[in-house]
Amino acid sequence: MVPVMRKCVLIVMTVMAAWGCERELPFEASVDESISGYRVEGYVTDRLGVPMKNVRITLWYDFFSIGNTNPPSRSLVVDDASKPVLLRVLDIQDRVVKVLFSGQAPLGELEYVWNNTDSVGRLVPSGVYKTEFRLGGVVKNSFTVIVNGAVSAVTDSLGHYLIPNENLPVDFSPAPLYSSDGRRFLGNYQITPYILLDFTLDFPRRVSLTLKKDEITRLDLRI
Repeated sequence: MVPVMRKCVLIVMTVMAAWGCERELPFEASVDESISGYRVEGYVTDRLGVPMKNVRITLWYDFFSIGNTNPPSRSLVVDDASKPVLLRVLDIQDRVVKVLFSGQAPLGELEYVWNNTDSVGRLVPSGVYKTEFRLGGVVKNSFTVIVNGAVSAVTDSLGHYLIPNENLPVDFSPAPLYSSDGRRFLGNYQITPYILLDFTLDFPRRVSLTLKKDEITRLDLRI
């Protein structure tokens, strides 16, 4: 968990000069292309303009406190052992990411651990997720999980990368934040348009951006 950063209201891009050159431009894939929400994409090349493949892009969110200090209930209690239990993780579009438990469970609190991986063991990208607890087919509880600082894109053979709207949940709230061990509740927040991107091949180069709704933000990086 990174510290909560200050809110930014301007489009900014801060990179140490030693990290390379970058451009923030309207994306040119289609002059009449329109989007709903947010998207970031661009190309990563070396100083000679050669595309760089397999550059990992880590996405960090910025959070603004909304003043609500009531933690969400994360209690998963089985009160009828005869009913089947289903515990699963969904993404922001309600698609199933991973089933954590399915079957019969004894009476009492259900213990679970989600290690931020999908059904095939891959780490999920930064985003808003939901843990859903069903007992006998009925939703008994659900709560939000924020994954922050995860690899959310990788450049292809052309050096191209794309971070889609579903991983840029600007204005989402309440976003509950916890200490790094997941035990201590830090408060409820709203996700702001300000993001950090770490481009990593041998070592990370950090870029900051402020996104605009319904516009594609293009960021080309030369390293």
